[in-house]
Amino acid sequence: MRLFDRRGMAFTVESMTLRMLIFSGRKIESWYSVPLSSKLVREGLISVPEGVGSVMAEAIKENVIPNSGVVCAVPSTGSATQTLTLPGVKKGNMKEIVNREIKRAMPSSLDVDFVYWQKLPREEVQKQQVYALAVPRSNIVGVVEACRAAGVTIRGIELKPFALVRAVNCKSGIIVHGELDNIEVVIVDKFFPGLFRSIPVKDAKPTPEVASQDLLRELPFTVDYYNRTYRESQLDPEAAVYLSGELALDPKLATEITQATGREVVSAEPPGEYPPNFPLAQFLPNVGLMLRDKW
Repeated sequence: MRLFDRRGMAFTVESMTLRMLIFSGRKIESWYSVPLSSKLVREGLISVPEGVGSVMAEAIKENVIPNSGVVCAVPSTGSATQTLTLPGVKKGNMKEIVNREIKRAMPSSLDVDFVYWQKLPREEVQKQQVYALAVPRSNIVGVVEACRAAGVTIRGIELKPFALVRAVNCKSGIIVHGELDNIEVVIVDKFFPGLFRSIPVKDAKPTPEVASQDLLRELPFTVDYYNRTYRESQLDPEAAVYLSGELALDPKLATEITQATGREVVSAEPPGEYPPNFPLAQFLPNVGLMLRDKW
């Protein structure tokens, strides 16, 4: 049996809710939304791991949820990316040279972040591009400690933009995953997150109205910034906005986004079949986790 055919659980923490998706292979078995106290979560991130772990452990016990093969998607808050272009590098020297370039291009990352990198397909024989990603340690540690407190074995952690891109599966477009406490905006270029931005909703008691206003204010700015910064990969004017998350339940928001951006708003349609009553909009990152072939 292949690794991704095993039964597992994909979870996210957003809108002060613990969302758990139970799956076997690429088939959804069940799903749960468990409320969390505002004291346990702040702007989409786990602030009290022991508290979140306690809630998770109770939900797992009550609903007989798998406590192994667990994967999680976290907001991209505070994360940074950089595409490094290197001259021809011998295989044995790659790690050393990449680490040196990351230290030069992202000087603070090696001290305070977890840093990951991978080679991109070569377009020129004499040059190698490397995609580097820096994620704040606290974002990851909070998840690990919550899982430890819940007594579950975590198999993998992924940034939410990558899970969303996999679930939407579009060549070019804008993904907006809007929650009450955090908004994730992803610009997709050639099926890859060309730019992503996490926008915390800074309000003591966030509401859909406040979060929607933040979204409508920041989205046009983010698209404009992308087009000005990445002139060789500008978004097609016809590229659609894929709306998901708790805010997607507001029927007026899609029209307001179209008025603010001039772009059509559509719903994501991930590959595969889903139960007729499955709340795809809220669980889209979880579906993206499920669709990853290997962990």
